[in-house]
Amino acid sequence: MALKDRLVELHGWEMNLLDKHFVRDADYSYSVVKDNHDWLQFITFTAQPRQIVQEIETIKELDIPILYVQPPTKFIDGYTEFPDTLNDHSAENVAANFALLDAAEVPYLDLRQAAEEDNLDKERMFYRTDHHWRVETALWAVGRTVQELEELFGWELDPDGAYTDPANWRVTDYGENFLGSQGRRVGPYYAGLDNFCLLTPKFDTKYHLELKQHTGELTIYYGDFITTIINKDLLTEPSVYTNRYGTYWGADYPTVVADNLNIEDGLTVLLVKDSYGLPYGAFLSTMVDKLYMDLRYYNIDNLPQYIEAADPDVILIMYS
Repeated sequence: MALKDRLVELHGWEMNLLDKHFVRDADYSYSVVKDNHDWLQFITFTAQPRQIVQEIETIKELDIPILYVQPPTKFIDGYTEFPDTLNDHSAENVAANFALLDAAEVPYLDLRQAAEEDNLDKERMFYRTDHHWRVETALWAVGRTVQELEELFGWELDPDGAYTDPANWRVTDYGENFLGSQGRRVGPYYAGLDNFCLLTPKFDTKYHLELKQHTGELTIYYGDFITTIINKDLLTEPSVYTNRYGTYWGADYPTVVADNLNIEDGLTVLLVKDSYGLPYGAFLSTMVDKLYMDLRYYNIDNLPQYIEAADPDVILIMYS
């Protein structure tokens, strides 16, 4: 183990022993808060609306249906509490995005509200030591997105509910072996480890997958969901510091093209996302013809040209 990791662990052990609920990082934006439920949190500061939301009128001119998907935030109003001297600005940042979407008359799916409507177990929505939602929550979110697409545009991606039924997904439990992005800032002795479960389809899958690296290198895979989408190295690596969440796709790539060979003449979806979309995109790919994904590293000025080349039936935009 690196000396730096050992020092972080010792400092986290001391902070836990002293019952400290705020651990300042050298980079203040990555300082860690332990909330009233012993979840670890980063503070969300006031931010400008996402660039793609600021440019939404330009995207809208392409005359392609758009749906903005807002994931639940780990700071949950009425549930999460911070120490009195700290404030989280997640809600106001989301409101600023929604205001621009409303002005452009672009629909959005607020999964914060949907989680309340579906009475999701708040204790199971997020990893305790990571800023991401659990992969189980991402599967639920895909189900809600599919419902919204049907209500808005009449597309039936999952008419009998088979693709989004948790019973049709195999659960492989890897136990408490995951220290998330927030936990890595303070070490495992501050808040423990997270349990990580992998969800893979029980039904038949077949893909042609293209992953474009930041270097421009293109990697191509053929095979089923596990062969093409799951990076097993991130599951078998013994270190708890390994990013298990990145098991889906293996990383955030500039562009991903997943061609579902089991579906012909189905929907082509362009998903513009951040890392929340890794398991979300993987699960969504099982019920669409083609999935184009990521583009957050793509020059926003060139985005309309990329969209026109992909020719999607719908653009999904999802940022945490």
